[in-house]
Amino acid sequence: MIKTLLIAYQIAPYRIPVYNTIDASEEIDLTVWFLEEKEGNREWNIDYEEMRFRYTCLRGFHWFIRRMDFGLHINPGIFFKLVRANPDVIITTSYDAIAFWESLIYAKLFRKKFVVWWGSTLESSRVRNRLMHAVRGLFFRSADAFVTYGSDSARCLTHYGIPEEKMAVGFNTVDVRYYYRKSAGLPKPKNDGQLNLLFIGQLIKRKGLEETLLSLARLNRPSGWRLSIVGTGPDERKLRELVHEHGMDDKVFFEGYKQKEELTAYLTAADCLLVPSLIEVWGLVVNEALVSGTFVLASKYAGVTSDLIVDKENGIIADPLDPDSMDAALGWLFDNVAYLKSNRKIKLSQWKKLHPRTYANSVVRAIRLATRAGREPISSEV
Repeated sequence: MIKTLLIAYQIAPYRIPVYNTIDASEEIDLTVWFLEEKEGNREWNIDYEEMRFRYTCLRGFHWFIRRMDFGLHINPGIFFKLVRANPDVIITTSYDAIAFWESLIYAKLFRKKFVVWWGSTLESSRVRNRLMHAVRGLFFRSADAFVTYGSDSARCLTHYGIPEEKMAVGFNTVDVRYYYRKSAGLPKPKNDGQLNLLFIGQLIKRKGLEETLLSLARLNRPSGWRLSIVGTGPDERKLRELVHEHGMDDKVFFEGYKQKEELTAYLTAADCLLVPSLIEVWGLVVNEALVSGTFVLASKYAGVTSDLIVDKENGIIADPLDPDSMDAALGWLFDNVAYLKSNRKIKLSQWKKLHPRTYANSVVRAIRLATRAGREPISSEV
């Protein structure tokens, strides 16, 4: 078996099914180290009983810098912990943590294979100076293989000179089985002509909610719609004031943060999920919406869009930084309410693409690329 150590920022509930599937492989002996149990900007519940793989939450010091939307982690002693663990392959989920660089140095000193699980796209990169470009390039050139969130993150790696033969292109996902089963038992929106819009996410600048509210204000539809905003964040007060300023208090409702178990009711009741992000490495709520049969307005800047959204079929693509584009996209929604309310199911090809087993296969393939094992993938039955 290939003794594999994966080092991630935090326990992300949506990633647990993928880790479980990797661990179930007959050739991968998986252990996961988390730099922190949960970063300061996260409110999700963690189901520890669901975690069937070996894992450790490392001791350390942690800060979340809200203005940078960035978690800083210092985990003393990780190098010596690596020496004791003696893995064959190390996977890190990015490059911008001290522990990831320590892991890379360890891999080079002890001739271990090194894989990067990469999500950022050329659009989502927030630091674009020459120094950071050089640092990122050095990290990438030192890796043996990569697994990506999707096609856009693969193009980002190509931009840095990484050859395709080093990449296992996957599709970032959640437990789509859960959302499909839950939504199947819930009633769909009534065909009453009202447009039910939904936003799910952190209330921070990069999520593009301010641009969306301004667009709705410009369209000035006096009735026949409502927007439910699910989430919390530092911009909530500012957004509430914006809603009040434009007289939309009777149409826009702030619902607060909701756990996974509560989201399916919102997704199923919505005619369209709004994902107007200005910066978004992927956008997992799009996966959740599509398997729930909900149409999506998706930002061109979200990594998920190019891989999953077929314009004016299962979603509509907009540029939230272009007021005309946002107005046109939202206007199209108002003009096609009957289509949005029609019964739609996710295509089998897209279901297979989004299944956790498929993403686990991509991770295993990246491990094989690093070790050049070249065997067949995990069974693709979904």
